Amino acid sequence: MPVLGFNVTKIELEKVTLAVPQGQIEVKLSPKVKEMRLGEMRTPTGKINGIEILFRYEIDYNPKIAQGAIEGAILYLPPQKEKIDEILNLWEEEKKMDSMTFAEVVNFITKEISPVLMMMAKEMRLPYHVPLPRVEVRRQ
Repeated sequence: MPVLGFNVTKIELEKVTLAVPQGQIEVKLSPKVKEMRLGEMRTPTGKINGIEILFRYEIDYNPKIAQGAIEGAILYLPPQKEKIDEILNLWEEEKKMDSMTFAEVVNFITKEISPVLMMMAKEMRLPYHVPLPRVEVRRQ
């Protein structure tokens, strides 16, 4: 598994208006990588080196009823340990990640953050960021 550790450092969600308008509400999720650096994790068998990735996961509603963000860090271990330097060099030179690494990281963050966003939306009486399954009665 490429992600060894996950830590949330900040959660903020602000309801801008009290009344949620009727009609179509668009929810935009924007995962962003803020920083990447060499990181390590201590285990019972020793230390494991990897890439510490600091992220910010923003959520915006349109019309503007709420906005927020979750920040945190993950420890990413590429499939080949030799790629650690290659990934970090690309970040330091161009502030970019290769598409495979980005996809793995964003998919993991989305999977971990989605339940938190669902709980926060429920508590603040906001629409969920993903549609829930609904039962519909059909007339024959």
